[in-house]
Amino acid sequence: MAQSGLGLLLRALREARGLSSRELGQLADIDHTYVYRLETGEKQSPSEDLLARLLRVLKADGREIEMAQWLVANDANPDWVAHTLATPDLTAEMFEMGASMRHRGGARPDMQTIEARVRKAFED
Repeated sequence: MAQSGLGLLLRALREARGLSSRELGQLADIDHTYVYRLETGEKQSPSEDLLARLLRVLKADGREIEMAQWLVANDANPDWVAHTLATPDLTAEMFEMGASMRHRGGARPDMQTIEARVRKAFED
């Protein structure tokens, strides 16, 4: 199964906090195999309560919480998720716009191009 945007976000937050999936599971009172399945994209729709417990343990900030909540209901290119996490001045609203963009033609634009389009839209 391909990496999901939500899975990438959760893994990035977990690794940034220096936790193993087993430790995260214990702290959030969730089976560590479920954490692993979320991170790999095998599972993609955790309940609000489960997501809240994970995000609380991961000490997610407001932007990360909004991103995670959006990703539960929507799919996004994991590269865009990673790019947004690495670019702190991209807001959750900018993330959603970039993740929702539709592209014409066969080739998808690179993440910098998407970011430039989103920034331009927010300037206008």
